[in-house]
Amino acid sequence: MSECIQSKFFLDGKITDCPVFKPELINEGLSVYEVIRLIKNHLLFLEDHLSRLERSVRLAELDSFHDNKELTHMITSLRKLNKVSDANIKIVYNYRNDIKNHSMVYFVFTRYPSKTEYKKGVEVITYPFTREDPNKKIWLPDFRAATDEIIHRKKIWEVLIINEKNHVTEASRANLFAVKNGKVFTPPVETVLAGITRKYVINICRERKISVTEKPIPKDSLGEYDVFFLTSTSTNVLPIAKIDNLNFSVDEPVLKELMVEFEKLVKRAAG
Repeated sequence: MSECIQSKFFLDGKITDCPVFKPELINEGLSVYEVIRLIKNHLLFLEDHLSRLERSVRLAELDSFHDNKELTHMITSLRKLNKVSDANIKIVYNYRNDIKNHSMVYFVFTRYPSKTEYKKGVEVITYPFTREDPNKKIWLPDFRAATDEIIHRKKIWEVLIINEKNHVTEASRANLFAVKNGKVFTPPVETVLAGITRKYVINICRERKISVTEKPIPKDSLGEYDVFFLTSTSTNVLPIAKIDNLNFSVDEPVLKELMVEFEKLVKRAAG
């Protein structure tokens, strides 16, 4: 399936037909990117995503392509041009030898969890990998291809990354949380790509007086927790029913509360 879906996308600020899009536009050189969810014509947490994009560019010591006003205009125009109200939009800044090459704004194929997956949880497996500079949202085509192949072949939802210290850090497209005795735990922010959904889930925990702690989660300790869940732009709060050979009950009060409260937040944000 093509990376760029629908009929039109923006290439270097200009409206272009999607067949023009080629994988090398993002796979060659270095690409900084961001993914924003469109729900009922509302862009979810837009300012947060654009701020993180700028942060990634700044941390990579690169020059930005567009300001927030320009990006917002392109995203809004893209929605109208393609007559799409619910989807994910991807922004990519591509560089060659640290020099600006191309910018792209386009609709990208996304798999959203089903009602059954939210209810029963999903299966994941662990995968050894250490993300360099995790706070920079950099496109890693080889890593993405490898994890996508495993997900497809194993018929699982995601892979959980195990770093060189044998700690579980995050998933290939999501952040990871655990619950134990009514308390929430998540890997330290300096070891992961800090997701926007992750931030809002932590905020909800604090508002609801739910203890939340950032701490390393060794792979060998996975069985000590009551339940795990993923958070991301596409999944919201998604329970994990199985990690490798470990099974978890998703009928856990704190998890259920966070799922409900985050869904309320999304509905408010989407108008």
